[in-house]
Parts: sequence; C-alpha cells; structure tokens
Amino acid sequence: MNKFEILKNNFNLEFLLSFSTLMELGIIIASGIIVFFLHQWSIASIANSSKGNWKFAGDAFSKIVNPIIFSIIILISSYILNVYQDTNLLDIAQILAMALILIRLVVYLVRYILQPNPLLNAYENILSFILWIFVALYLFGILKPILNTLESITFSFGEKDFSILLVIQLLIGIFVSIIVAMTLGRFIENRLMKINQLSLNGRVMINKVLRIALYVIAVVIALDTIGLDLTFLSVFGGAFGVGLAFGMQKIASNYISGFTILLDKSVQIGDILTIGEHYGIVNSIQSRYTVLRKLDGVEVIIPNETLIAENIVNHTSSDRKVRVAIDIQIGYNSSVDEATKIMLGCCNAQERVIKENPEPTVYLMNFGESGIDLKLVFFILDAEEGTYRLRSDINKEIWKQFTEKNIEIPFPQRVIHINKNDNIN
Repeated sequence: MNKFEILKNNFNLEFLLSFSTLMELGIIIASGIIVFFLHQWSIASIANSSKGNWKFAGDAFSKIVNPIIFSIIILISSYILNVYQDTNLLDIAQILAMALILIRLVVYLVRYILQPNPLLNAYENILSFILWIFVALYLFGILKPILNTLESITFSFGEKDFSILLVIQLLIGIFVSIIVAMTLGRFIENRLMKINQLSLNGRVMINKVLRIALYVIAVVIALDTIGLDLTFLSVFGGAFGVGLAFGMQKIASNYISGFTILLDKSVQIGDILTIGEHYGIVNSIQSRYTVLRKLDGVEVIIPNETLIAENIVNHTSSDRKVRVAIDIQIGYNSSVDEATKIMLGCCNAQERVIKENPEPTVYLMNFGESGIDLKLVFFILDAEEGTYRLRSDINKEIWKQFTEKNIEIPFPQRVIHINKNDNIN
C-alpha cells in the first residue's frame, strides 16, 4: 500500500487533529510562506531589470525554481522529522511538488519554443494547474472513478452515441496535436527561411501550405487516436464546401488570390506599388491580404482579390530603379543652358541619385505664359526611403545656385497695353 492509499484510508477528523499531522501541515505552510516571499522578490528583480536574458531567468525562477525550493525544504524537514514520526503527508507533498516542477518545465519549454504565442502565454498557469490536478487525482486513485462517471454520461449526435469523456479526450487531443503542429511549423519555418535558392515569395507560400497541412494532419491524428469514426468528415467537408460556395466567396477568393500572387510572382515583398490612391512598399503578403506600407509609415491592408481583379502599378516589377521628376520654370531672360547645368549638378551631388545607366537628364518641356518649363528626371534605387526629403534637398540647392547666377524663377504676370486714342464713352 503506497502513501497515497494510506492517507486516503486514514483520512478522518482524528487524523487531521493529531499532533503529527498538525506538525506536517505547519511545515508545509511555512515552506509555502518562504516560497511566496521568494516569488515576490523574484518579481521585483524582473521588474527592475531591463536585460532580456535576466528577465527570462527571473521568469524561469518564479515558475520552476520556486517549486524546487519548496521540495528541498520539505525533503530536509521530512528527513529530520522522520526520526520521531511518520512523514506520509510530507512525502506526498514532495511528490506533488516534483510533479508540478515537471509539468511547469514542459509547459515553459513549449511556450519558449513557440514564442511569441500570446495564447499559450496567457493560459500557461491555468494549463499547468489543470495538468497538476489530473496528476494529483491519479496519484490518490480518484481519477479513475471520475473517468468512469464521465464515460457513463452519454448523449446522441445523429446516429452516434458520445460520452462526456470522449468529448474531453477529443478537446485535449486536438489541443496537444495543434501544439505539436505549431512546434514543427516553427522548426520548418526557421529552416525554410534560410534556403536562399528559393525566392522569398516561394518560401512564404511553402511555409503557409505546410502549416495548413500540419494542422489538418494534427486534427485527423487526434480524432483517429481516440477512436472516433472519421467518416463524418466527408459530410462535414461537403457542408463546408457549400458554405464556401455561398457564404464565404470573398474569403475563399482572397485566399486563392493570395496563393496565386505567391505563385506567379506578380507582386513580391519589397515591391513598390500604386493601388488606387495608395502608393507604398509591400511589407508582407498574408493568405488573405497584403500589407502596403506607405512612405509616411501608414500601413494599408489590401485584400488579395484587389491585386488580382484590379489594375495596379508595380514600379519595381522588373527593375528596382524608380523614376523621380522635378518641374522647374525659369524666366525667358535666363539662360537655359546655365539652368540645365545647375540642375544636373545639384542632382548629381545627392548620394541616392543614380549617376549612370540612366544618368540624370533635363528636358525643355514647354514655353509657358510666364516662363520656360524644365523637367529634371533622375532615378533612385531606394524608393522605400521616400522622395520628399530628396526633392527638398535638390530644390534648396537649385534655388541657392539660381539666386547666385541670377536665374529667374518667374511668377504669373500679365502685361496690359492702354491705347490713349480709344474713345471712352
């Protein structure tokens, strides 16, 4: 007979009020108080630290090391007290503490592998507590009667009979399978993103397909493991297909469009696009939408169907060079050749401007009402950095040199001729 059975068989009021039991309970409570103050100290240390490694170590201390300290205190107390009396209660507390250490270690390692994972981070303590309760019930021999009771509670769904226990097993199986699938997905993603032979679009597409496949396989394995008949999946698949056809057309269209974009490479991460009134850089391509980051930092979410169905302008589809133009008007009394020389010099002085293939050019566009219209055209490779500052720097330098060379930038004006010989009635 193990210590758990001894405690369960002798659990009564006389046992609780005995001196030996009170002594063991006092030691357990005192150990818990010590661990509580250590936990508060570790939280304060984490809050006062700005180093990521120390935060990780402090978090591990509060999650894992505290139960270890509790177990060590109980072990030493049990060794000393065992000389005078039985220490069944302390031994049980030590076993439960060791079980908690093991459970928290596994959950914490899974959370670290899947980081960042807000869902697991938020429910880590709840998950650890639930698993520990299951272990405690099993060790006391209470779990089996509870499982038998849950199995005896059944309900019908269609032509099949299900028990509460089967539903719980199904939920746990799916949860564990998805966690395993997420871990494998993260491992595959890390390896896949290091393969430089594939384009970034191809790596993203393969990663998304593999993740979906892993989740489907995980759910199917979980259902098959608990002995659930999988023939109902065909019915579910048919119903799901009808739902896609009628109620989820847009969503399905966006998902299919996303995979199409990744396959045909018409749009890639880093491309500079004009979509309607939006001009920016493709920041990421998701399964359902594409994120376009405008030059002012604002991110626009574009449904993938828009990229397939509507006309878009890809400024960097075949060439990363982006054309930039600056319009300037000079007076008719100014030298076009001198203005052209100054404009090209100011443009070539900027590091971001491509000096050759193609080189900056100045075109005489029109003879306007107030002056001569010139257009400075040049190319850059880093359009994602924006062009406002570059235009401003070039314009400032042009204005400075135009002023020094007496080149006029005209303003609108009209000449009125008055004939004195006209009769005024």
